[in-house]
This record gives sequence, C-alpha cells and structure tokens, in this order.
Amino acid sequence: MSGGSDSTGMKRQFPSSMAPLRERNFRLFWISGIISNTGRWFQAIAIPLIVLQITGSAGWVGIAGFAQLLPTALVGPIAGAIADRHPRRRVLLVTQSIQAVLALGFMAMWFGGVRGVWAYVGASVVAGAAGGLNLPAWQAFVSELVPRDQLMGAITLNSAQFNAARMIGPAMAGVMIAAVGPGWAFGVNAVSYIAVLVALTMMQLKALPLGRSTPMRPMREFAETLRYIRAKPGIVTAIGAVSLIGFFGLSVQALSVVMAEDVFGRGGSGFGLMLSMVGLGAVMSSPAVTSLAGRYRRARIQAVALVLYGVSITILAVSPWFLLALVAMMIMGAAHIASASTLNTAIQLQVDEAVRAKVLSVYLMTLLAANPLGQLGLGQAIERFGPRPSFAAAGVAMLATALFLGVTGRLRGLDVGLGHDDPLEVSGAHQ
Repeated sequence: MSGGSDSTGMKRQFPSSMAPLRERNFRLFWISGIISNTGRWFQAIAIPLIVLQITGSAGWVGIAGFAQLLPTALVGPIAGAIADRHPRRRVLLVTQSIQAVLALGFMAMWFGGVRGVWAYVGASVVAGAAGGLNLPAWQAFVSELVPRDQLMGAITLNSAQFNAARMIGPAMAGVMIAAVGPGWAFGVNAVSYIAVLVALTMMQLKALPLGRSTPMRPMREFAETLRYIRAKPGIVTAIGAVSLIGFFGLSVQALSVVMAEDVFGRGGSGFGLMLSMVGLGAVMSSPAVTSLAGRYRRARIQAVALVLYGVSITILAVSPWFLLALVAMMIMGAAHIASASTLNTAIQLQVDEAVRAKVLSVYLMTLLAANPLGQLGLGQAIERFGPRPSFAAAGVAMLATALFLGVTGRLRGLDVGLGHDDPLEVSGAHQ
C-alpha cells in the first residue's frame, strides 16, 4: 500500500488525529469522498422537496425515504458476500458508475416533465438498491488504506468527510434548487461520481488474495454471519445501538424538511441549511472525538453521544426560533459522528478480516432498515399529530432508551477485545 513512504517532514505536519491522511491511498479516497458526497446531497435534498411539492404531504416524504432505504438494507446479504469475495476497488468502480447513471435518470425524468410521485418513489427503490450494493465495500475498503493502529482515526476522518459534505452540500443544493429547480441537482450528483472513479483508478494497492472460490450463496453466508455475530457481544451491542440511531436520529434529520417548510417557513434553502448544521457540528467535533477515543472507554463515549442525540432532537421539537433549531442540528451532528465512529470502530477492531464486509453489511442493514421504518412512522405521526409533538416524542423516546442502555451497562460490549487480523486473509477491497 502506497503512502507510507512520505517524508518525515510531512509526518510532522499532521497531528495524530490526521495521521491517516499521510497515506496516499487514503488521501485520494478521502478527497474524492468529499466531492462525491457533496454531490450526493444535491440529490438527497431534491427528492424530498420534489415529493413534498407534488403531494404536499409529510407522509409521502416518509414513504419516499422508506422506498429508497429499505432496498438499501435488503441487498445487504448480497452486497456483503460480493465485497468479501471480489477486490473491493473493483466492486466500488462498478457501483459508483451505476449510481452516476441513475442520477442522470432522475435528471431526465425531471426535465422530461415527469411529475407523478410514484415515478420518483419507484426510481428511489432502484437507487436505494444500488447504494446498498456500494456500502459494505466502501466501509470495508477503509481497512485496506491505513495501518491497523490508525483505523479509528481513518474511520473518524471518513465520517468527517461525509459530514463536511453534509455541511456544504445541502446548503448549496438548497440555493441551487431555489434558483433553477431540482433537475440540475441530479446532474451535479452524476458528475460528482467522476472524482471517486478517478481516485480509485489512481490508487496503488497491494495484490491481496480473494475470498472463497466456491459459488456465492448469499443467504447461507448471511446465516453464517449472523451466527458469527451472535458469538461477538461487542458487535451485537454496536448493531443494537445503531438501530436506535437509524430509527430516531436519521429519521428526524430526513423529516426536518417538514420543520423547515411548515414550522419555520424557510423552504428548501432552510432545509438545506438545517442539514448543513448537522455536518458542521460533526466536522467541528471530529478532532475531539478522535482525542476522546484514546482517553475514555467506547461505552462511555457512546452513552454520552446517545443522550446528546436525544436532547438535540427534543430541543429541535420545542424551539420557537429557527436559530435555536440550527444549534440543535449542530449538537445532533456532533452526537452523530461520536456515536457512528465509536460503533464502526468497535466492529472493525473486533471482526475477523475474512468476514469484515459481511459483518459490516449486517450493521449497515440494521441502520438502513431502522431508518425507513422510523421515517415511515414519524411521517405518519406528523400527519396525525403535527411536527412538534411528533419530533418531541422521538427525542424523549431516544433519550429514555439511551439512558436505559447506559444505566444497565448494555454498552460495555463495545470495549471487549480485538478480533484476529491476518493480512493474508484479506479478501479484497465504506463511505
């Protein structure tokens, strides 16, 4: 793996939290990820705004989110098996290309005059499936780009680049959509994938042995993975905690479009700004998250992060001012990156390399299945009770569950020992 031969002078320029950026391959991955994820937010903002514009219904926004994210979760067994069996760089080249083509398809639909809500829901299903095929390979690929002792830093920086894109992408998308409509937002997303494709091509990776040579049996391998996970208490704990984030935290972020539109009257630009504040909070807190990881147990960091998550959602629900809502979104971003980085690291440090992508696919399936279920439930609650009571209930529920996990010690599994890490067992090539 290239990048380790950088000069000692260059090494001195990086604090420990930024050390993974000394690795050339990780730098390419990180920079291209910011570009691509910024473009992805253009599409992520455009779709709920289109659905809300066509239907005027928060319930339909929740359905559209459900339609995209559920397929992402359902393809997990296949995606994990593929990513553990084939070189992950090759998998990513294919999945990123497919997503670029689908973005162009959304663009063609809008400029072609398609205004039926089911057309966008159906296209979201296809886009969700393509994204699901991409995710396990992207997550597992990080472990190939840095030394093991820099894995926590690399995972946190990977989350930081995603949130840096969240910081600028939604705000830029909101302004662009307000000025010229959503069609060009899909075009920006399509073009942004070029950065990742170029970066993947430029990487110099060691030739690693592939996984199994036997025919792929995704469901059998998925069952084997579940048995493996059940024997790893720390991984079970991480998957349980991430379901809480998906059901409450990510659902609130997605449906904050209703708060922006109906409560604060800020429209698409307000929605983009709210999501940007989540990214800003995450980026600003990233160095602290990396520093805390070396001083405190992962269980303690996770407990505090989940409590902050619940508090921020509750503040958002009751805020009388848009400015205070933006502060709540920043706190939410800081809580999210602390929680996500801790859970991802706990898994990556405990999993055996030969099943890394398959275990990560189960982790991501849980997150991505909980998210659309949460969006569906929260969307229907908003239709019946209104946004403020529904968001407040979500915040209180998340806060109560987080306190339960912390008080009962159920998060201690995050601190168990490490898994086996033999480079000869690596099977090939996360966002």
